[in-house]
Amino acid sequence: MGDTAFDAETFLGMITMRKIAFAFAALGAVASTPALAATATNTMPVSVNVINSCTVSASPMSFGAPTAIGGADIDSTSTITLQCTNGASYDVALDLGLNAVGSQRYMENAAGTVSVPYGVYTDVGRTAAWGSTSGTDTVSGTADASGAVSLTAFGRIPSTASSVVAGSYNDTVTVSVTF
Repeated sequence: MGDTAFDAETFLGMITMRKIAFAFAALGAVASTPALAATATNTMPVSVNVINSCTVSASPMSFGAPTAIGGADIDSTSTITLQCTNGASYDVALDLGLNAVGSQRYMENAAGTVSVPYGVYTDVGRTAAWGSTSGTDTVSGTADASGAVSLTAFGRIPSTASSVVAGSYNDTVTVSVTF
């Protein structure tokens, strides 16, 4: 019985050792076998929709502090600045201001009782009035790659203006850009 027990123990030990050895062999085989993976692809659409845009600003047009009105032209300028999308078409219009009578712009004193006529022009010679009728008396163009546009508005109080009393005379002109 001793031999049988010994043989049974030996036999069971050998089976256990075989199982362990087989387990290590299987583990080694799995570790050395490359993992198989699948790959799927698709596309990702990418887009941007750039819209035309413009902003506008204008510096004040100040005719200074003359000692008299009338007898000589008094000139001034204002810079109108646009920042537009590259390649945007623009059309810049000026209304007649708050104190216009007909098509004549006027600056008025605070009481609104005395006025000084003036004009705003698109050219340095002050012959082309700047108005608000697109294609007729506005300034149009196309923004370059930087989008920056600088325009000059040329102002004039004509020599034919009547003399006025000393004081401050003002008007407000609205600058509009269509793009």
